[in-house]
Amino acid sequence: MSTQQHLEEMETFSRKYQYDMNYLREFLESSPEGFEKFANFKPLAMHREFLPRDVFWVSKIAAMQVADCGMCLQLNVRMALEEGVEARLVKACIQGGSGLPENLKDIFDFATAVASYKAIDPTLSQRIDTQLDRRQRIEMGVSVATASVFPTIKRAMGETQSCSLMDIELKL
Repeated sequence: MSTQQHLEEMETFSRKYQYDMNYLREFLESSPEGFEKFANFKPLAMHREFLPRDVFWVSKIAAMQVADCGMCLQLNVRMALEEGVEARLVKACIQGGSGLPENLKDIFDFATAVASYKAIDPTLSQRIDTQLDRRQRIEMGVSVATASVFPTIKRAMGETQSCSLMDIELKL
């Protein structure tokens, strides 16, 4: 994809999701080759083949909260709502998982522990095993792991002002 095509794609994305893409524009300008490799990574961050929609987004939002990035979290909230995740579930995630149905609370707690590099409670791991097959656990691992990439790049670039906790809007 050409630099102009990347810029146009970023502009469209930025308008659609009200998301500041300046850090990615700078990445593209400073290293077109590096950005091209990054662009090939982006589909992995949204890969969902085996996970139910709500499990995917609960795990993604839980992991994004660990990454502590307000703007990126807001983006994922908008994307979850756009995909049809119930606002009450998204709100429950933002409130630390309280109010989630038991199965999704387990997903939230598991994703949070994985993203935080904490030991997984064996009982929680067993409950996850009853919910998810091996393919789904792998896919959730990808969802959780990729959640930190965008805020990590922003922080490394010194974009800490645009990467901080904020009041999250629960509407499209």
